[in-house]
Amino acid sequence: MPITATTPLLNVAEINRSAAFYRLLGFEVVARTLSEQDGEAVWVMMQAETPEGQDHPVRLMLAAHGGVSHEERRMRPPFAGLVLYLECDDAPGLFQTLHDAGYKPEPVVELENGGLQFFVRDPDGYEVALTSPGGPDHQEDHQQDDQTQ
Repeated sequence: MPITATTPLLNVAEINRSAAFYRLLGFEVVARTLSEQDGEAVWVMMQAETPEGQDHPVRLMLAAHGGVSHEERRMRPPFAGLVLYLECDDAPGLFQTLHDAGYKPEPVVELENGGLQFFVRDPDGYEVALTSPGGPDHQEDHQQDDQTQ
C-alpha cells in the first residue's frame, strides 16, 4: 500500500498564535477540538488551498503541547529536529509577508536548479523552509508571465 499523503503534527505553546503564523503561509483552520474546561482550542487541522490538478491537500495539525516549553524549543540549534519544507509559487513574496509581519526570515537564496529558498522560525521555534521551484519549466513559465505584463 503506497502512502498517499502526510500531515505533520506540531506541538505548540499557543495554538492561536501559531495558527496566525501559518495563515500567513496560506493555511486555514478546517477543524478544531476545544477544551471542555475553558473552550480554548487544544488541536487544529489547517489546510492550504489545493492547486488545480493536485489530488491531495497540504495539511498541518497544531496541538497544545505538554512538556517542552516554548523557551526550550526556541533554544534548540538549527537542524536539530524537524525542518518543515513547504513549496510555494513565490518565495520572495512570502519572505516579504513574513518580514513585514515581524518575523525574521533568513535571506532568500538561489538554489543550483534555479529555485529560490529561505528559512524562518515559527513562533515555537520550528524551522520552516519555503521554496519556489526552479529549472527550465519554471523559468519558461516566469518568462511567459513577464511577457504578458
